[in-house]
Amino acid sequence: MANPLITGVSGLSVHQKMIEVIGNNIANINSTAFKARRAYFSDVFYETIRSATSGEVGQIGGTNASQIGTGAKVATISLDGRQGNMETTGGQLDFALEGEGFFTMDTGRGPLYTRAGVFSIDKNGILVDASTGYRIQRFGTVGEPDGINPAFQIPGATEIRIPIGESIPGNKTTETVLRGNLSSSTKTAEYHEIATSHPLLDGAIPATGASLLNSLDWVTTPFQAGDSIEMSGTDVDGNAISTSLSVDGTTTVDDLLSSLSSSFPGTTASIDTDGFLRLVADESGAVPMIVNLANGSTNVGQLDVVSNPLFIENAGEDGNIIRGGIEVFDNRGEGHVVGLAFEPQADGTWNMLATMDSAEGDILTSEINGISFNSDGSFAGIQGSATGELEFQFVGQVDPQVVTISFGTPGSLNGLKSISGESSIATEQDGFPPGTLNSVSVDGNGIIDGLATNGRRIPLAQLAIASFRNPAGLENRGDGTLQVTRSSGDVQLGSAQSGGRGTIRSGQLEQSNVDIAAEFTRLIIAQRGFSANARTITVANEMLQELTQILR
Repeated sequence: MANPLITGVSGLSVHQKMIEVIGNNIANINSTAFKARRAYFSDVFYETIRSATSGEVGQIGGTNASQIGTGAKVATISLDGRQGNMETTGGQLDFALEGEGFFTMDTGRGPLYTRAGVFSIDKNGILVDASTGYRIQRFGTVGEPDGINPAFQIPGATEIRIPIGESIPGNKTTETVLRGNLSSSTKTAEYHEIATSHPLLDGAIPATGASLLNSLDWVTTPFQAGDSIEMSGTDVDGNAISTSLSVDGTTTVDDLLSSLSSSFPGTTASIDTDGFLRLVADESGAVPMIVNLANGSTNVGQLDVVSNPLFIENAGEDGNIIRGGIEVFDNRGEGHVVGLAFEPQADGTWNMLATMDSAEGDILTSEINGISFNSDGSFAGIQGSATGELEFQFVGQVDPQVVTISFGTPGSLNGLKSISGESSIATEQDGFPPGTLNSVSVDGNGIIDGLATNGRRIPLAQLAIASFRNPAGLENRGDGTLQVTRSSGDVQLGSAQSGGRGTIRSGQLEQSNVDIAAEFTRLIIAQRGFSANARTITVANEMLQELTQILR
């Protein structure tokens, strides 16, 4: 009579474990990146009452074995590795993995792995897990010295350094690329017009007046309450303008356009169907209007005024002269506005003259003559001895600064061209002002970019993503961490979006994958199973009592 008691106790034990597993799942329903587990049972040993027989041919048949089981055991507690839902947090150091893989951490005693991308920066500027302080690991050489970008990572070291507040030195302009069109037809009176060099995009489509500034690709870091956009320059009458627009997360493109129109009298600001922001003088003709936008000195949000500045797209009617402008940065990172005037010549070539405020210095070589185009309007080259270079002597600098002007590839339309239609000049240059690293972002393959106040985006590091042949074989260590076991297989480090690894989502966290409805259902099943096995013990106990009374 002892067997029924042992069998019943084993049933109580396994259902107790089942309830413990379910309870842990429910307790972690809001734990970041938690993966649910499920208990599975199996039978144990059997007592054979009678063995199976084969029988004798032509006489009697065989018989099956008669066996009595001795209870149940927990066969395995398996991991539910399904992807959890994504929660948008907006935190710049909140990272989620969509797909396979794990973030890698160094504990000082060995590596651990996690799906919970809740990170922070410690006092030494090191990226760490916010819960444990373990250092997040990087992969590859992104952020190490490359001769182009400021370097913040130490070769051979695997931690990630993010020095928020670090100064980013300015870089002098060495090359300016011109694009656009010098109209091959005679120009009539035109309105002075200033426009952005690139269209403003709201997602993948051109922005409209109703678009939020924070939705634009022009904004590298979202604006918050207390931020501002500074506006300066001269209006159509040559008067100096200096004002600002208070911005936050609700500010729209229309708000910016209204502020520009009111701040620069005699102009109308608008955004066209292609997403270009334009300021047009109300009267035709050449005017001295200059418009500069800058980020407020205490801003959190950042407008990318370096990569997408306002430039003079059409200087208005001034004979046949086409005017544009570039900003040249000296070796201290200070910007200087340089005007460009293109004048057609009788032989079909164009001459370019650069001008600058004498208070900022002198232009030692200010002309590039003999700019020629092919019959299809593509850039042909520069005739004569012209070099395609401008030379500046800025105030406060000892040595002159040479800036190479690129008009495009000869025979192509990828730079400056001369065809019929309106004239326009767009510029790109490799200089930038000094700034301060003030925020970070991460792309899909785990490259962390530092965003500076000067609009620069600097690659800092790339997150190391671990993968395993059997991720369900990893062992939980608490705090959302996991360690390698013999069952998981060896770690394979790499980058996101490679080798079957998933994609990094910035400003998001993976939620727990616990299905609360399923857990409550299993809880009821476990409770019923526990009660049924308790009944087995009760009945066996009553039978033992009856047997005891008979013996008396």
